[in-house]
Amino acid sequence: MVIRPSTGHSTALCAEADRKTESRLKVLNKLIKRKDVEGLINACDAGREGELIFNYIAQHSKTTKPVQRLWLQSMTQGAIRDGFSRLRPGREMEGLGDAAVCRSESDWLVGINGTRAMTAFNSKTGGFHLTTVGRVQTPTLAIVVDREKRIREFKLRPYWEVEASFAAKAGDYTGKWIDEGFKGKNEDEHARADRLWEQNRADAIRAATLGKPGIVTEEAKPETRLSPQLFDLTSLQREANARFGFSAKTTLSIAQALYEKHKVLTYPRTDSRCLPEDYIPTVKGNIDRSNR
Repeated sequence: MVIRPSTGHSTALCAEADRKTESRLKVLNKLIKRKDVEGLINACDAGREGELIFNYIAQHSKTTKPVQRLWLQSMTQGAIRDGFSRLRPGREMEGLGDAAVCRSESDWLVGINGTRAMTAFNSKTGGFHLTTVGRVQTPTLAIVVDREKRIREFKLRPYWEVEASFAAKAGDYTGKWIDEGFKGKNEDEHARADRLWEQNRADAIRAATLGKPGIVTEEAKPETRLSPQLFDLTSLQREANARFGFSAKTTLSIAQALYEKHKVLTYPRTDSRCLPEDYIPTVKGNIDRSNR
């Protein structure tokens, strides 16, 4: 029997299953306990979370049947066939499973104890002020709070830019003064190459150039660049938002559908920007088909 929960679910199933997954857990329990099922194959995602999901399901069912691990780095047909021909004993993944349980339980311990401590601290002057704490939630919230603090503490600073209208054979155009000696923001995050913080400098530049002819030159240098890396989920969401105005959630749902239904994307939730080695034949085949 092969156990592979739906892609994208990372919440561990346990005895008190969520309403939406309780029926699936009951079906799995029934299948695992069938007399004609001699063993289980863990076909969850190749990683810590996949190991955790399977282990919780097996633990809940109280099964003692032997377990084998299907370890897939890619979802091509060839990789899947090769994976089934090279099933690994479940005991080889015990270390990864233990690490997953450790992470899961430490999250729970940090959350429950940290939440109690911070709630008690914030409620010491009276009332009840629930303050939740989490391994991911708290530092993420700290980033938002720090950004909001910087926004509120922002102080207006006047600056000047020097622009000029130029007449040329091809027509008139507007140009902007740029400080050629600008070396970056250094300690001033608001510094720009075209910003002047003193009005007298802007007036001096204007006086030195107003109504005087200038020579315009164009320089072009050959440049060699490597092809850009593939998208990871974060860079894909950023690009989709800039080009099409998609939210992060919309981009993820589209990528998930392209992965699950249409099989044209690799696993979208990974942070890797490289393809697995066994994808080389697939990539070559796709390129050959697109060139026909």
